[in-house]
Amino acid sequence: MITMAFSTTRLAEILTAVKNLGSITAASQHLFVSQPYISRTIKEAEQQLGILLIDRTTKPTRLTYAGTEYLTGLQKIQQQLSDLDQTMHELAQSKSGHLSIALSESMAAQILPDLGSQFLQEYPQYHLDIHEMPSLAAEKAVTDNQSDIYIGPKSAHHSAFFYRIMRNQVFSVLVPTTYPFSLSQVTNPQQLTALLHQPFIGCNLQMVLGEITRRFMADHHLFLQPILTLNSLSTIQQLVERGCGWTILPTPVATAPTVRAIPLDPHLLTYQLIMAHRTSKENTPEMTAFLRVAQHVFDIDPATQIKHRDD
Repeated sequence: MITMAFSTTRLAEILTAVKNLGSITAASQHLFVSQPYISRTIKEAEQQLGILLIDRTTKPTRLTYAGTEYLTGLQKIQQQLSDLDQTMHELAQSKSGHLSIALSESMAAQILPDLGSQFLQEYPQYHLDIHEMPSLAAEKAVTDNQSDIYIGPKSAHHSAFFYRIMRNQVFSVLVPTTYPFSLSQVTNPQQLTALLHQPFIGCNLQMVLGEITRRFMADHHLFLQPILTLNSLSTIQQLVERGCGWTILPTPVATAPTVRAIPLDPHLLTYQLIMAHRTSKENTPEMTAFLRVAQHVFDIDPATQIKHRDD
């Protein structure tokens, strides 16, 4: 990397000097190198690329179109290498560890403000890398060794995972207040048949929650075709609040006055929010530190929390 950085930097300096000063002689004087050195460096680059970088027939000497494009590219590479060196320097000097977490955008919005801020305050020496993506993709990122930890709903597709249950989450049916559907609680799935003729807005099947709710509907023969599926739970809720349809979501903290949030009996439908990592990965100090913070944020007694294995 150092050799590449030096060569691209030197060639960029030479082409810039020729472009600005209009001659190889002036460029050599400006850079305090010999004229033959500049001529040789440019010639070698032209031979490697198979195209002329400077027009030697004009006075002042100018870059060809290819030379101008190549200089622009070299400058971009130079900036990228500089940024990379800076990142490596920061990691080497001020960060003693790195932790990569994969979770959905909606899950990040729910838990990261508390969990992330608490972790960074307690462990400022660790670099926290957050990857927001649909929850099924987040699971795969951990399985494929692209991320260290998955946080999200427990899926039937988990394999070779160690996981801890952080909390059990209940669901609610969200309906616009304009719908003639008002119950204190849904205790029987067949009560939802009254809504099947109304537009349903669902979680995308790339989301574990989408799979969970779709399986619940199918298991109870409540067949419908969503008019829209999304990854963002907050967007789904906002659409329901605007009267676009109804949905089933993890019970929200708050809703607009235009919506009824009718709890689903927990015996009918719940999900487990888990923190997981692949079984082939040993707990690193960073992972252990993050777990400690998560247990505190979720008010979990470490002595009673069970570590499960899902193969």
